[in-house]
Amino acid sequence: MTEKKIPCNVIVDLLPLYKEDICSEETKDIVEEHIRGCEDCRLLCETMTVPEIKAKEAPTERETFKKVGKKLKKGKLYRRVLIFLFAIIAAVNVAWLKLKFFPYKDFAFGMAEYYTDDGKLYQESDGKYYYNVVMPNYLEFFTGKLYIWKSGYQKDNKVTELRVIPRIIGDTKYAVTIKTNSGIYGVPITKSLEFDPSGYKVHDNDDLIKQLIVENHDEIEELMRAAQDKWGDYLK
Repeated sequence: MTEKKIPCNVIVDLLPLYKEDICSEETKDIVEEHIRGCEDCRLLCETMTVPEIKAKEAPTERETFKKVGKKLKKGKLYRRVLIFLFAIIAAVNVAWLKLKFFPYKDFAFGMAEYYTDDGKLYQESDGKYYYNVVMPNYLEFFTGKLYIWKSGYQKDNKVTELRVIPRIIGDTKYAVTIKTNSGIYGVPITKSLEFDPSGYKVHDNDDLIKQLIVENHDEIEELMRAAQDKWGDYLK
């Protein structure tokens, strides 16, 4: 039985692997045996060239230091930005905790806890007054509220509820909410119970509100004194 001759086409396909020396020993033997007896394939093998892979030129020492320097500068800049942002966040958190959360937490200590549309509400009563604390929202400096109202209040002018709300940002002032049978009216006032128009939009019912303040002067003053007795250390 004669050995089957390998076609030239197969050898031509194997020549690139043979020339690059990346074939098995068995394949190498087959190719060499064939080209010994095949002049065409031998000539093709001798003239075949394998493209050389050009090695990438190594960067110079100066270029290397330059690239490393740029990366280090970027890294330092990112770190500084992150540190700055963290410092701002930490400062805001500390300010909010000190100015808002801890004081309101102290106000609410020992009070009954409720949940309302305005947020978490704490309340207690001494039988004459109702003291209320609405906790501030996280990192919000203009939320949170203290207010006091008198139980069973009634006047000839049909006032059904009277609230005094201390303003604890800036100069201590107050806001008064007067609820009557015809509506609810709110107005900022000074310590001396005078209408305070600063930061307040003019309304058509301002004259009515001023009249209600005059008519309920004693009761408003009484609630302001009660608020001072309750929260005076913070309202000074």
